[in-house]
Amino acid sequence: MNKTPDPKKLRRIHGPRLSRRELSDAKVRITTYLDRHVVEILRQLAIESGGKYQTILNHVLRDYLLGEKQGLLARLARLENAVFRAKAA
Repeated sequence: MNKTPDPKKLRRIHGPRLSRRELSDAKVRITTYLDRHVVEILRQLAIESGGKYQTILNHVLRDYLLGEKQGLLARLARLENAVFRAKAA
C-alpha cells in the first residue's frame, strides 16, 4: 500500500543561495487578481508541501507556458518516491 507522507514530517530542501542582486534579476514582483477558489487551492497545496503558494503558482505557470514535459504533480511524485527510497535504505 502506498502511504501519503505527512508534510509536517518532511524536511525542507533548500536550493542555491542567491545574492540580493541575483534574486532581483531572477524574480519580478507583480500584482494580480486571482479567483478566490484558485488561491485557496494554491494555499492548500502549499500547506501540504510545506512551501509557499507563490512558488507553486510560479511552477504551474512556468510548466504551462514553457510546455515543460513534467508538471508540478509529476515532480512532487518523483520527490516523494526519492524521499521514501532514501528513508527505506
